[in-house]
Amino acid sequence: MPSAIVIGAGPAGSVAAFVLARAGWDVTIIEQHRFPRDKVCGECLSALGIECLARLGLNATVRQAGAVPLRATNLHSTAGTSARVDLPNPMWGLSRSALDSVLLKAAREAGAVAIQPARVEHVERQSIRVRDLESNQVRELRADHILIADGKAPKRRWRDFGIKAHFEGIRAARDAIELFGCRGFYGGLAPIENERWNIAFSVPAQLLRQFNGDVDALFRQVRAENRALDQRLRSATRVSRWLSSPLPRFQAQAMTSSNALRVGNAAAALEPIGGEGMGLAMTSAEIAANALIDGQLDLVSSQYKSLWQVRKIACRLAGMVVSRPALLRPSIHLLRASTSIPSASLALIGK
Repeated sequence: MPSAIVIGAGPAGSVAAFVLARAGWDVTIIEQHRFPRDKVCGECLSALGIECLARLGLNATVRQAGAVPLRATNLHSTAGTSARVDLPNPMWGLSRSALDSVLLKAAREAGAVAIQPARVEHVERQSIRVRDLESNQVRELRADHILIADGKAPKRRWRDFGIKAHFEGIRAARDAIELFGCRGFYGGLAPIENERWNIAFSVPAQLLRQFNGDVDALFRQVRAENRALDQRLRSATRVSRWLSSPLPRFQAQAMTSSNALRVGNAAAALEPIGGEGMGLAMTSAEIAANALIDGQLDLVSSQYKSLWQVRKIACRLAGMVVSRPALLRPSIHLLRASTSIPSASLALIGK
């Protein structure tokens, strides 16, 4: 029986483990945290991700976890101008704690074994050294293949950070993603399960340092810059703590130096504005797992390139426009005046 170790039990890791275990592989998942756990994320599952779940037979299970159908994007500038753009295909709003728990359960039910909380301390070509975070015991595990799905990017100096928290009492329709432009950064608001909302922003690391890591103080400035966001939040209550995490952006890398196979955000990371992160993570995991099953690892790099390349460029351009008021205002007028530009813009980022 072929075997695999999957490092990380987020959407990419759990989907890879599910596909391999369902095909009869001996699969072990190593996850550093106990579930459920929260993560910095926009918490929007794109049509790409929904299609992946459908192919795996998991879309109904995830939908039952409380996923909220999203049919449009509302874009707001600092000047108060707004535009509503219908999505060509619905997205879902769902918290990472709910989604990750559902996918890990599915992988276990398919036959994968999960070890958590445990930390991988070293990776060789076909073995890992893992520390049990409760007993502090260290042991070595071996497998035919190792997949890296821990979401960790190559080490570098981070330019931007993601911040996120959950709120209740937001004044907004629960069928749309709201995007808010600010001076030099941007963020979004999306409904999730249990009548809650997720707010996530990409902010410059320099700005976070300016506020000495006080995200509440930083967010007060964010509200002051965008009146639409402030209006949405006037009767709202934050019901979770603020989380922050570096936001990497790097091109697709299929393999590590130890020949471990990368999936999800360990393989590539793009501008988060498109809401494609979870969908790309799961789709890349499906690609990688099927390549292992079929013995066609040589195809993974080209498939990753096709998956990420166009979206990477388009999302970067979209992020630049939304974070620059002088560009966003005329862009909103164009979106409101044209019937073809909104569809073409969404198509470029993979919608």
